[in-house]
This record gives sequence, structure tokens and C-alpha cells, in this order.
Amino acid sequence: MGGDTDTTGAIFGALCGAATGAQGIPAEWLRGICDYPRSIGWVRELARRLHAAAVKKDMTAPLPLAWPWVPARNAFFLAVVLGHGLRRLLPPYS
Repeated sequence: MGGDTDTTGAIFGALCGAATGAQGIPAEWLRGICDYPRSIGWVRELARRLHAAAVKKDMTAPLPLAWPWVPARNAFFLAVVLGHGLRRLLPPYS
């Protein structure tokens, strides 16, 4: 749709998530997520630790992440985004 629709959708999703909690996310949506090295379990543990740090002032060690995979993942998504953007410069879009 253009404009700021992605930002509006992200804000709306964040507000819905804050209102319903994790149980408000349909299980089939969670099964469809594939974002290595960040799994659903990793994100849940991160949320638990952030809550503990904010509410209980319980500071723990940083949550480990398979960091060698992060640059490769980011390079892949950069290529996808740039490829999509460059494709829009060709007919029938131009």
C-alpha cells in the first residue's frame, strides 16, 4: 500500500501482543517461523531474562547466540532486499 503501512502494522502488532500476551499468538504462526539462529525458544528466554532484569533487577549473563551465522544471515537478507528493490527498477514497474 505504500507510505508508512509497515510501521503502522508493526505498531498495531506490538499493541495487540501487549494486550493479549504470548498466548494470543496462534500456534500455526509460531510453527511457520524459521529465523536461525534465533529460535522461538531463544526469543522466549530473552524475554524472560529481560523481564527479570527490569522487574527483579536480576542481571544474568548475556544470552548466547550463534554469532558466526548472524553475518551470513544478514548478508542473505540484504541480497534479497536489494534484489527486490533493483527488480522494481525494471519493467513493468518502471
